[in-house]
Amino acid sequence: MVKRITLSLFFMLSLVGSMMAQKYTCHIEGTTTDSETKELYLIESGADIRTQANVISIPVVDGKFSYALKKDTILYYELIPVNQYENGSWRPAYLFSENQKVSIAFGTNHDKVDVIGTGKETKMMQQCNADIDAVFNPVFDALNQKRDSIENILKREIKDMDNEQRRAYVEEFYSENSTNPHSSAYKQLGRESEEVFMKMRTATVMWLDEHPCLYGLADMRLSLASSIAHSAPTTPYQLNSYKNKYKALYGGHPYHEGIKNSLSAIDLIPGNKYIDYDVCNADGKTVKLSSLYTGKIIYIDLWASWCGPCRRHAKELVPLYEKYKDKGFQVIAIAREQKAENMHKAIKKDGYPWLCLLELNDKNQIWWKNGVSTAGGGGFLIDEKGTILAVYPDAEETERFLKERL
Repeated sequence: MVKRITLSLFFMLSLVGSMMAQKYTCHIEGTTTDSETKELYLIESGADIRTQANVISIPVVDGKFSYALKKDTILYYELIPVNQYENGSWRPAYLFSENQKVSIAFGTNHDKVDVIGTGKETKMMQQCNADIDAVFNPVFDALNQKRDSIENILKREIKDMDNEQRRAYVEEFYSENSTNPHSSAYKQLGRESEEVFMKMRTATVMWLDEHPCLYGLADMRLSLASSIAHSAPTTPYQLNSYKNKYKALYGGHPYHEGIKNSLSAIDLIPGNKYIDYDVCNADGKTVKLSSLYTGKIIYIDLWASWCGPCRRHAKELVPLYEKYKDKGFQVIAIAREQKAENMHKAIKKDGYPWLCLLELNDKNQIWWKNGVSTAGGGGFLIDEKGTILAVYPDAEETERFLKERL
């Protein structure tokens, strides 16, 4: 009996070990008709290229590319033409890092990307998109035709204008009380497009609720984070779908942690407690953020060297900090960077006098936990007990709190 149990235990441990060591290899190959595309970025969807040191670069030679993506977990990825990214407008190809072969064709038009995958999860994603597109693409096409018609009229009207006249024309066209006969129709098209988009999102969520798959889990993680980062309402249907179906699926998958962080970030409003999390201090050691609190009022400033608005906001706080630091005002800044040297250069140039911490390559997922995953920065004004006083207040609003409390 003892021997049989020992053998069974050995077998189970071997099985677990083989599962833990399981690798996924996704063979990616494809073409592009854009002669300007010489390189592609492969990155996990939802990650920010500006903060990630592990972005995979794939060369394009004579319009062709190939890469073998090897991962321990099936994750959702984006493949992006670098030249489009650098120009500020791009259309990625989406895929999962499962055992499969994926063929991708990029066109010169940003809207044209063909993806053919053999993996189960990639096929589910494609089926969802195909079903949704079949319903909503004709509606968007009709709206775009109306928009193109108005824009062609406007192009003819400004054709012979100089730059100053064109600038005045555009400002008047988009003004609230525009007298241009096409202005109200153009704005109405924008509102209709937004309504159709919201209906499309609802239809997508319902499709994924009826067909549970890893694409559904990835979509929840990304859409919840985006809604919170842009202060948009979350979809109750999606929250119920996660609670009733997805929460029990794909146990241990890292996307559950991302969703958990986003759901917690919903409560980061004035009057509620601010969250605690791991940060890297000046010595590179991991400590709890709360262990660094020394002030009566503390500004948690989330920023990045590449975020212009973040740095302008921080510089406006400097004279405020100097004025109130001896009365109990503390600033703890956390920089979201790909390289530590970028943070140090920005600190030296801008002259930040407070404690500066580093979030390198999203190691501690701090931006996700604060509900600003898709933003450069953000901030929270809290008291010594961790109660939120204000969310990303400017210098003027911050000083009102300081005068009142200090």
